[in-house]
Amino acid sequence: MRYRRLDLNLLVALDALLTECSVSRAAERLCLGQSATSSALGRLREHFNDPLLVQVGRRLEPTAMGLALAPKVQQALALTREIVDAPLDFDPVNCTRQFTLVASDYVAGVLLPAISRELARVAPGVRLSLRDLPVPRDGDVVSEALDYRRSDCVIVPQRRLNPAYPQVPLISDVLCCMVCAQAPQYAEGLSLADFCAAEHVVREFADGRNLAMDALHLQELGIDRRVAVALESFALMPEFVVGTARIATLFRRQAEGFAQRYGLRIHPAPLAFPQAVQVLQWHPYQERDPALMWFRGLLLEQAALLDQPDD
Repeated sequence: MRYRRLDLNLLVALDALLTECSVSRAAERLCLGQSATSSALGRLREHFNDPLLVQVGRRLEPTAMGLALAPKVQQALALTREIVDAPLDFDPVNCTRQFTLVASDYVAGVLLPAISRELARVAPGVRLSLRDLPVPRDGDVVSEALDYRRSDCVIVPQRRLNPAYPQVPLISDVLCCMVCAQAPQYAEGLSLADFCAAEHVVREFADGRNLAMDALHLQELGIDRRVAVALESFALMPEFVVGTARIATLFRRQAEGFAQRYGLRIHPAPLAFPQAVQVLQWHPYQERDPALMWFRGLLLEQAALLDQPDD
């Protein structure tokens, strides 16, 4: 690569020549032959219009121009090494970036509070921006989040991943049913007949299309629920279940948290729903971004802790 007619590779040769004051030793340092190193010195002399190194007795000595250039070349190469080695030197303590993450409120509720606490502990200058899953204009929520919304990462159900983007499994969970603890008809359990006869609280996207995994599976089985309330947020479900005989189907990790805060009871689903896996995806051009590599590692680390029993 040339800059103002100078081949920038010659700066490495210049540093070696000015440091060693010997063509042969500079050649060894550069892993080049002496003729190639002598040729590099000739091109440098031509560019700077200065001998740079002159014969004094049996050795070469730098000229005034050479002495002036030596520290500047060393600084330039040191800065180049710093840029090249940046992924190895990332320090979360001094990071001041904003990480934008797109995920459902289920993921936001079960995983991201722990992420936020860990960021406050090890990367206090980082800001976390959370966005709900967008309504995709073409059915592809991953592309919508990463290309159109310019997010850093997106977490989606495995069935909705886009294979064109890097991916890694993050969380696995199972669907269960949540009912009011005071509803007598569910005191001994929840049968399929109870499930089909009850009114339900369900999650829907803003456009009214229910794309949740439970809805798709029930549709495949030919089971039509009686929907009493449709919500855009899993987090609102408890408010519409408490004090009623309604049923909400949601992921167990989130349901367990709701049960601790509300008067609710959790039952296994009376039919076999497939296991749900949430997948982390990001844009290929950010694959080697050191800050995002660290952030994705933090997400994986904290997700793994969800499966560890509480002390």
